[in-house]
Amino acid sequence: MTADRPPRILHAPLDVGGQAYGLSRAERELGLQSDVAVFSSGPFGYGTDIDLRAGIDRPIWLRFARRGAFLARSVRKYDLFHFNFGLTLLTVRQLGHVFDELRLLKRLGKTVFVTYQGSDVRPAAACPCRRPDCLAFDRYRQPAARRALRFADRVFYLNPDLREWLPGATFCPYASVDPREVLPSPEPESDEIVIAHAPTDVNVKGTRHVVAAIEALRSEGLPVRLDLIGGVSRNEVVERVRQAHVVVDQVLIGWYGGFAVEAMACGRPALAYIKEDVPEDNPFGAQLPIVRTTPETLADDLRALVTDPARRRRAAEQGRRFVEAHHDPRAVAREVLEGYAPALQAESGAVPASS
Repeated sequence: MTADRPPRILHAPLDVGGQAYGLSRAERELGLQSDVAVFSSGPFGYGTDIDLRAGIDRPIWLRFARRGAFLARSVRKYDLFHFNFGLTLLTVRQLGHVFDELRLLKRLGKTVFVTYQGSDVRPAAACPCRRPDCLAFDRYRQPAARRALRFADRVFYLNPDLREWLPGATFCPYASVDPREVLPSPEPESDEIVIAHAPTDVNVKGTRHVVAAIEALRSEGLPVRLDLIGGVSRNEVVERVRQAHVVVDQVLIGWYGGFAVEAMACGRPALAYIKEDVPEDNPFGAQLPIVRTTPETLADDLRALVTDPARRRRAAEQGRRFVEAHHDPRAVAREVLEGYAPALQAESGAVPASS
């Protein structure tokens, strides 16, 4: 980048949960050129600008040829490379070693950001995920993280527990939900209380505990129904949240996910297990309106909401205000880019004040 123009930004090569796209659209609103490139488009309908058609379904020679050619073009076009989910465009993991283009980008004078989101750095011993593909890359997570911490200008994490494996990195809130686009709606008028849960991984989210809690409430005669959401587009997820009264995000990891942000934006109470042993576990402190729960207390916590409409309404209002204050993608983008886009400050009309 040069002093007379803001940086041109590339987000790559994956977009888990829409974080990259949310930041990129916000950066565009702030007057920057910002694109999202992915190896292949995902199934959930998150936006992208460039599909490299270089995912694992392609022959290895073809996917690396396409990735390499795109990198060669990108170093001429972009100033700031923002990598996501523990991968770069040319990450190679073999025999316990990790190779990538981070050193090259720094030699070329590029700015490099890296964002970690969970199982991309959290070791298997600290994660309930048991998927074979996830376990297979466990030994490469720390070598990749050490390279990111060494070469990147900034490293971010979306889940506070990840700071344990990313010393010196910075917490970043989710930017995947735009509260100007996902608006609140009244809860459905129904005698049946619908509880929504959308596990991308049933082991990680603790889905068995959610099912057990719902069954326990039904056995008491409470009119509750579980809407287990999976394998649908992001737009359908939001619509089904609107048809629910309460949302359960996760009960194991210790932080909330993008699904809880969608729920709060829609005006629905969101429950999750929030680890709070030390202040660093919860960067928002008492401001966080997530209804706290655990596997052991989930049935009781749900019962309290199911039987108290006024309590649901208060939790919903608090959640919506929180999303507007802390998850607005434009505010998150300003935090991420602070000090790296001086032209933003010079263009007084380009950047609205932080909320």
